[in-house]
Amino acid sequence: SGFSALPGGGRNDNGGFYNVSSNAYFWSSSPYGSSAWDRNLYSGDGNVGRGSSGRRSGFSVRCVRD
Repeated sequence: SGFSALPGGGRNDNGGFYNVSSNAYFWSSSPYGSSAWDRNLYSGDGNVGRGSSGRRSGFSVRCVRD
């Protein structure tokens, strides 16, 4: 795919950080009820996951230029 990312972890609804040196989390542009979809990249195995998180969570944002 040509996409690479450094692990930056995430921030939960309460302001606590987690997986800072092991995983990368990115917001999706798609809402999911009162939450939003996110994509997760796992450094240990290279897999990509999908989750839904409260909108007060904190994840990275990838900007794409046309």
